[in-house]
This record gives sequence, C-alpha cells and structure tokens, in this order.
Amino acid sequence: MVVGLSTLRLAGDFVIFTFGLAELVQITVSWWEVNVTYTMGRYIFLPFEGRHIYWQLLALAVMTFLIAWAIGRSRIGLALKALGDDETVAAHAGVDVTRIKLLLFVISSTIITLAGAIQAPRWTYIEPSIVFNPTVSFMTLIMALLGGPMRLWGPLVGAVPLFLLFEWLSVSFPDHFSIILGLLFILIVFVMPNGVLAKIDDLRKGDRT
Repeated sequence: MVVGLSTLRLAGDFVIFTFGLAELVQITVSWWEVNVTYTMGRYIFLPFEGRHIYWQLLALAVMTFLIAWAIGRSRIGLALKALGDDETVAAHAGVDVTRIKLLLFVISSTIITLAGAIQAPRWTYIEPSIVFNPTVSFMTLIMALLGGPMRLWGPLVGAVPLFLLFEWLSVSFPDHFSIILGLLFILIVFVMPNGVLAKIDDLRKGDRT
C-alpha cells in the first residue's frame, strides 16, 4: 500500500519506477545481510513435495481468476474499464482514480506475494538476487502483454507458450537469452499491443466483413 501510494501517480513512469524500486530493495537487503546479519540468503526446509506446491499454486490460480471475474462484473470493473479508456475523463465522471488503482495494486501484490511464498520451498535456498530478479518481472510482463492484459484469460494464454519458449531459450541460447527477451518484447508491443486474444477478435471481425 505504501509503494502504491508513492508510485501510482506517476502514470507512464510507473513501470520504470517499480523496476528501479525492486532493484533498490535488492541492494538494500543484500547490504543488510552482509553488514548486519553477516549472512546471505536463507535455507528453507519444509516437508513439501512438488505435488504439494502444485496444488497450492493451482488453488491460488483459481482464486485469482475468481477475484478477477468478480471485479470485472462489479462497479470496480466498470471504473477500471473507464480508466483504461481515458483516465482524465474517468476522473471527471466521478471515478476515484487513486482509490481504484490502490485497491487493485494491493490485491495483485498480495497474490504475487502468496505465489512467491508458495514457491519458496521449491528452491530450498533463496537470496535477494533470486527474489528480486528483474528478468522474472520482465518475463511476467511479456506474458501478460502477449495474452492480453485486458482479458480475463489473457495472462494464461500468454504464460503457457512463453514459459515453454523461455525454458528452451535459456537452455539453447544462455548467452543471448536477455537479447532475445528484449526483441520479443518489442515485437509483441508493435505487432500485438493488445494481445493475442484481441488480435484473434480483430481477424474474426475482418472475416465477417
């Protein structure tokens, strides 16, 4: 909530600021670990197997879709659509822009935190460079953009194929993975700025006409 209050007024610079903030937190935590606690990272030993983590993540995914579905059919969802079309017009129409943004920011941040907590035992060992890895944040952004950030099923449509692609690229081109990731991001932004689902809808409308 504190981060949301300090960043959501930045409009177009919001994404850049949050990436920079994550890097700042990583450096601060690393400094604290080295100079104060004299340790780096934590070992996590819990009686969890892969299937336990899988079912927890699946339950979290279902809960996330239910929350998104409920928001989309509420007054908050209507306000969110208005914000997506034109934030200034929405504000003049009576939408509390800061309140809506902050509420959604807190909900999404909580879900992301739960996902990280569930996956932590899978890695056994975690440290700041792993937890605040900017590549992971960048990959998540690309997945949402590919599927369509304004569609309920958009992130899922983008996550599945891109995850498989990222795994293959990281193994086949470990030295060029970041470059390919950047090029892929540029390609998606220019070719399909609204995502695959929106592109499919446009093609269907074109065929009908």
